[in-house]
Amino acid sequence: MKYKNISLLTQANADQIARKWHYSGQYSFYDMENDPEDFEEIITPRLRANKYYQILDDKDELVGYFCLERLSEEKVEVGLGLRPDLTGRGLGLNFVKEIEAFIQINFNYKLIILSVASFNKRAIKVYQRAGFKIESSKLQKSNDGVYEFINLSKTADR
Repeated sequence: MKYKNISLLTQANADQIARKWHYSGQYSFYDMENDPEDFEEIITPRLRANKYYQILDDKDELVGYFCLERLSEEKVEVGLGLRPDLTGRGLGLNFVKEIEAFIQINFNYKLIILSVASFNKRAIKVYQRAGFKIESSKLQKSNDGVYEFINLSKTADR
């Protein structure tokens, strides 16, 4: 799948992600409604600021989003989500590479960080195939609980 357009996340698409995207099984962990803090951030323009981007396909349909959290002048953490009906279909690697290419073209970060729930072996495998290396793990509050997250990083190709 080649993505036609990456742009700042619109309010309509933020609402769609927050209210209508529902993942199955253990992946329901990623439903925005399960994390009030993330839910508020994505639906509130002031909190969302200019950190969230939408990815549209060649039919202008929303296929995913990502968020860039600047950690330093040279380091950025990326949060991302693929539309639920597109997960588990072998699209993840290209999706991650498109986001990475966008970051490299539009920003000057030297290190890209990803943090993923440790149970999400599918995403960890995709990130590793994209060249990200596991750095560490941490316990983090999320969804009214404490979960282990795996931190991965990759030096930006220049």
